[in-house]
Amino acid sequence: MNISVYILEYLKSHGSAVVPQFGTFSQEKSKAVINSENGSILPPASRIIFTANDQAESAELAKFLAEKKSVSKEAAENEILVQTDFWKKKLQAEKQLEIPEIGRFYLEANEIRFEGKRLPSDHPDFYGLEEIRFSDINPKEKKETPVAERSDYRFNKSILWIFLIIVPVLAMLYLAYTQQDLLLGKKSFDSVSVQTKTRRIENKKTVTVDSAAIKKQDSILNFKKDSLRKDSVKKANPKSFKKSQKRRWRK
Repeated sequence: MNISVYILEYLKSHGSAVVPQFGTFSQEKSKAVINSENGSILPPASRIIFTANDQAESAELAKFLAEKKSVSKEAAENEILVQTDFWKKKLQAEKQLEIPEIGRFYLEANEIRFEGKRLPSDHPDFYGLEEIRFSDINPKEKKETPVAERSDYRFNKSILWIFLIIVPVLAMLYLAYTQQDLLLGKKSFDSVSVQTKTRRIENKKTVTVDSAAIKKQDSILNFKKDSLRKDSVKKANPKSFKKSQKRRWRK
């Protein structure tokens, strides 16, 4: 079995693992991240970190390996040194190294950069959280829910505008029908009635004046007609008229 499996097991159970003449692996809490490779959201978990140290020394990992493989402590220490020597040479030659289930190393400007794997966390705050894939989310539901919300908003908004317009109009019509005196005022009606009365009286006066004038004109015309008749009679019989006058004087 690869030694990296024992390192990972020891790391999970003890929180850190010192690899002699190589460095120290440990854990830290990691927030939820988006995995762009498979289009998913990874829940909060633990992430492996590494601190390089060629002078690191510890016998704890060798004891754990000897117990698991049922070998001596010296054999376990020798196996660890052989494995770490292989990792160093490969990293120097290829500028990168991947240890399965632990992480990937990069050699940049004689400095080691490590990207550790994420480990499922046993912390009670993160318990039961699973990976969420974007493909599992139904896009139709996403599109339909905002449309329904918009339609409800538009419907409620239209009802509000109708209420704000119709209610004042109905109130004004009701007041115009029931409270005409308040809206139009009584004085205007009284003045109108007075004006109509005065106009009627004036009309009657004008009518009476006109009839009297007509009567006067008729009497004048009749008088003129009578005078004209008398003149015509005088002109027609002047002698008889004189005799009649003499007779009257004699008598």
